[in-house]
Amino acid sequence: MKLQHIITTIDTHTAGEPTRIIISGVPPLYGKDIVEKRNYFIKNLDNIRRALMLEPRGHKDMFGAILLPSTREDCDFGVIFLDAGGSVDMCIHGTIGVVTALISTGLVQRKEPITEVKLDTCAGPVTATARVEGDVVKEVTVRNVPSFLANSNIEIKIPDVGTVPVDIAFGGNFYAIVKAQDIGIRVEPQYADRISKLGILIRDIVNREIRVEHPINKHINTVKLVRIVDEPKNSGVTSRNAVIFGPGQIDRSPCGTGTCAEIAMRYSKGLLGIGEEIVCESIIGTRFKGKAVAEVMVGNFKAVIPEVTGRAFITGFHHFVIDEEDPLKEGFLL
Repeated sequence: MKLQHIITTIDTHTAGEPTRIIISGVPPLYGKDIVEKRNYFIKNLDNIRRALMLEPRGHKDMFGAILLPSTREDCDFGVIFLDAGGSVDMCIHGTIGVVTALISTGLVQRKEPITEVKLDTCAGPVTATARVEGDVVKEVTVRNVPSFLANSNIEIKIPDVGTVPVDIAFGGNFYAIVKAQDIGIRVEPQYADRISKLGILIRDIVNREIRVEHPINKHINTVKLVRIVDEPKNSGVTSRNAVIFGPGQIDRSPCGTGTCAEIAMRYSKGLLGIGEEIVCESIIGTRFKGKAVAEVMVGNFKAVIPEVTGRAFITGFHHFVIDEEDPLKEGFLL
């Protein structure tokens, strides 16, 4: 056995969505900030992402994070978020998983009743506040980067569906938001294959026809995710949604940055006020709570500071090996 890499991870799930947190085994990443380090990783070490996200170690719907020293004095750690197709700039379910793992394993000193962790992400710094009881992380609230509605009710033509209105909102990543009824589908597990295919189709059409660019973080200039919003079927729920990204992944959680995008969209349309809470439900029935806590400006956009609350659990500790002789050492997808 000729070992090319030995990589240590802590695996978690947040409302059903996995986060494989890489804590050691990645060579040094060069760059003056977290964005440059992410770009260096994707350009030079993407084989590690593929090995850990794809089969046989992962799967099409796998998600991950690389934990790094922060390049900012005001943050405790840096984090790069990975999926089966590449990288996203920000992830809240992943942040909840990372913070839960850090506190639960003693990598961050546990303080009751609140432990605060600040993370440097490719979308900007975020603050996570964990509610701790004894040695248990009961929930984590993430105060995200400013979120805003970029475009409203833009019509796109979807083959075999018709003309559909789309909102483009930013919640750490750019989202195309569509109503499930407008594309003739329900957010239910039995429609997962159709949801995945429609989501990728919508993403491709939107990126072909609509230009987006964050007014400050110019590297964020693509719609990477699609949020399909359905009517709730349970009391106490604001919306039921499915988020599609990567090579057709469906988020098992209600998607935290997608919840922020929905908060920004609702606020901009006068459907949600500062401090008013929404409850978003995922395709498998798990929930996040979210709200806007303040209004700010991002360039010319009226934006909000959103918070999202959820809970994560550790599912395992792994030492992954990559054997140079393995013909599938960089993974594969079906």
